[in-house]
Amino acid sequence: MRVLFVFPDLSPNLTDYSGVISLGIASLSASLRDAGHEPSLYHIVAAPSEAVFRETVRAARPDLVAFSSNSHYARRLPDWTSWAGAETGAPVVVGGVHATLAPENVSALSHVGFTCVGEGEEALVELCDALESGRDPSGIANLWVRSGSSVTRNRMRPLHDLAALPLPDYALFDFQGLYTVRRGEFPFIMSRGCGFACTYCCSHALRSATAGAGRYWRHMSPRAAALRLRALIDAHRPDVPTVTFLDTILYPDAEWLAEFAPAYRELVGLPFSCNLRADFVDRVTARLLREMGCRTVRLGLESGDEEMTAKVLKRGLKVERIEEAFRLLADEGIARWSYNMVGLPGETLRRALKTIRVNAEVEPEEVIYFIFYPYPGTKLRELCAAEGLLTDREYDNYRVGVTLHSALFKELDVLFVHYFHGGLIRLYALAKRLPRRSRSTWYALVDAILTSPLVPRGLLARSRRAYGSLRHEWGNHLARRSSRLYRLFGGTAPSRPAGCSPQMPPNRPPSSRFVRTP
Repeated sequence: MRVLFVFPDLSPNLTDYSGVISLGIASLSASLRDAGHEPSLYHIVAAPSEAVFRETVRAARPDLVAFSSNSHYARRLPDWTSWAGAETGAPVVVGGVHATLAPENVSALSHVGFTCVGEGEEALVELCDALESGRDPSGIANLWVRSGSSVTRNRMRPLHDLAALPLPDYALFDFQGLYTVRRGEFPFIMSRGCGFACTYCCSHALRSATAGAGRYWRHMSPRAAALRLRALIDAHRPDVPTVTFLDTILYPDAEWLAEFAPAYRELVGLPFSCNLRADFVDRVTARLLREMGCRTVRLGLESGDEEMTAKVLKRGLKVERIEEAFRLLADEGIARWSYNMVGLPGETLRRALKTIRVNAEVEPEEVIYFIFYPYPGTKLRELCAAEGLLTDREYDNYRVGVTLHSALFKELDVLFVHYFHGGLIRLYALAKRLPRRSRSTWYALVDAILTSPLVPRGLLARSRRAYGSLRHEWGNHLARRSSRLYRLFGGTAPSRPAGCSPQMPPNRPPSSRFVRTP
């Protein structure tokens, strides 16, 4: 069967964006290919018109259209699934995080015949086999199957043994032209799930949705992971300069890391970046990471307010432990990225400024600020609903706009912190030039000024939003006209490989199984 994957991947805040790999779709594609089916990809990196969408899916001549969607794109699913079904006459299946967390909503869409709840490799292969042979697909585990107005909710199958899955199909994508690969990063993941239950994250909801199906947080064995990474690098980018691990947390415990370190050095040996949780960092692990070649660790600070961290986010981490992790990594010469959220339920401007202050104290090399997004199925969304904070505002990612309506923290104040966090961090960091006994006085003074009604925070936020939009549009225009001209005017998006334009992927014949919205 010909299976067309539709992958929405919109990032309207990045100039000359060309998308990232979906490791989930790459794994699904590999399983289909092993079973004799023919996957192709519609990688949507810019929102298409109805005409473009219909033309693209029709040209792929699919026997099945498979959507992978997170909750940011849920509002687009009614139109897109309808257009795909009507244009091709093929059945439509929707999977991904959103389908697992909100299967009732997805199954209610008129053109969706199948909703995949949980992991999809075996379920999708079984569905394709059944459709191709004319067998009844209504009893396939992990699928909710529509028949007329009724929906059959099938049982959950066991979670996959990751080492038993085939190598993910990176070639399904325009791999060399992907935004992160253009930056010199080779993406890889060797685990699924997370062992923690932070209230803002979908991991606890996904664990609940797959309860009874097996261990939710799973890592491959250390050597198997290193061997798989080596094989993928050799097949797709032998000259890649760095690896980026996309696992929620790089390792499950110190013992696993101690076994992975020599295997990684032997088989891969490239500098890398990774995600970690602060309480997984101690002096021993920080030194081992540095010896392996770790250049950057991405750490979730999220909130610098102790009460927000403990009572709202329920991370089980003290702010001082997070600060300690930043110091330990700095001692080993490892760059630190700080992940933060603003606009949390119950947050105020003063509380948000505590997060700014902690960033000023730990001095990360990169600070990333996300606007809180209430994902379906999460405990924080339930809290927002109970307190009447939800609105009908939805965005394509969590760096675009504010979805909550809070009397404690006005929308423009949230955007003020989001847009100006870099300058605010530098302002608080001036305290380090003062005698230690004077620093608290400086912090109090800056707090008072920034929260004063005399500061035009709303005007500043509106102006920065307008400037950012204009700069982004002109950046995209220049990048399409000439990368040299774009860089002459200060553009910083990663360079495209030779032969790759913003309109067409490189070295792809007309019969390619890769398609992308112009």
